[in-house]
Amino acid sequence: MSRNRTYRIIRNLLICLLIGAVVYACLGFPPYTVKGMCRQMERDYLLEEPLEPLYSLRENSRYMNDHARYTFVVARSGDTYLSFQYEQNFLQNWRYYQHVFPKMSNSVLCTGRNGVLYVAGPFGNAASATAQVTVEKTIMTIDPDTEERQIARGPEKRTFTFQGEKAREDLFLFQYRSGKSDLWPEQVPEAERELEDVVDLWYRSYLKGEGDGSGHGWLHDNVPVQVTLYDEAGAPLETLDLTVDTYELHNW
Repeated sequence: MSRNRTYRIIRNLLICLLIGAVVYACLGFPPYTVKGMCRQMERDYLLEEPLEPLYSLRENSRYMNDHARYTFVVARSGDTYLSFQYEQNFLQNWRYYQHVFPKMSNSVLCTGRNGVLYVAGPFGNAASATAQVTVEKTIMTIDPDTEERQIARGPEKRTFTFQGEKAREDLFLFQYRSGKSDLWPEQVPEAERELEDVVDLWYRSYLKGEGDGSGHGWLHDNVPVQVTLYDEAGAPLETLDLTVDTYELHNW
């Protein structure tokens, strides 16, 4: 009896392992580590050198009934920098681009996510950095009949300056949100509006005839970002002219 019981236990364990392997295969053999996801991105983008993670941030979903966890990654392959996000939900694991799209640069990467500007590159001996983000009111009007688009810029402009936090020798983080994001930025006094609020209000698209009515869309546009690197004595080393998409500056 003891031998039969041992046999049944071993048989059941083997069956469980087989079922687990089948489930794993059905899910597409998803990687469950940051390095595993980097290897997948490395293959998808046909990068010649290994993609090594520089920074990763794990966060739970903001919704109470959602068990998903999100991991944001900044990585490097030779002179190429890449940022992306993926989602984990129990056994499921996939790259999730609803809010954060992959972004790649062959020199210096500049991307925004959830109130933070990430700038990665070969910064050498830079000890500190500042970022100046200049926004300009930009309205696009779309003719629904002809689909013709007209863009009007200005005259309103505003420059925000942020002090960088050195996460590592090739990565600076710039906090551009002081607290929680504002769901109704138009209700925030103009003098108190932060970068995210102004981007929300200034970069919009309307159908012709709607003017500044309630029906609008967010406008994709490149916002200039000027990053200045400093040495330990505070002397400027280099100034980088970069851009960030308006969608990256919105709440994730």
